[in-house]
Amino acid sequence: MLKAPFTELPYEPTVDMFLAGLETEYSDPEFRDELLRLDPNSRVDRVEIIKKYIVKEYEYLSYRHKFLLVKKLENALIDKNYDFSSAFEYDYEAGEPSPSPWSASEIDTPRSFFEEIFNVANDIWRTDISRAAMEDPSVW
Repeated sequence: MLKAPFTELPYEPTVDMFLAGLETEYSDPEFRDELLRLDPNSRVDRVEIIKKYIVKEYEYLSYRHKFLLVKKLENALIDKNYDFSSAFEYDYEAGEPSPSPWSASEIDTPRSFFEEIFNVANDIWRTDISRAAMEDPSVW
């Protein structure tokens, strides 16, 4: 069983994990200001947000972890009823705010935002994802 990095716990990725790099609550003001200058509804800015803040956040992951994280997102994208807007909102069940500085109402199409994450992550992590795809995940 693949363990979560730096723990002995099983690695169980979620779609919401992709937004961790957008956390501004505990970041310095410069980070927040730089991020908020970008428009998540502009395709050019969105790609910059994804490359600079989202994908970069997970560079420390192994190729297997990246594969499973992207696979989780792929499965959610296949599900036409998956609620991507919930990733941008306060999780009342868990009692946690979203790491995103933008609420779902500020994102024109949350699904498109995650589709772009999927495309950019697959492009940047192509080698890692291909490597993991050639292995049997049951032996991890």
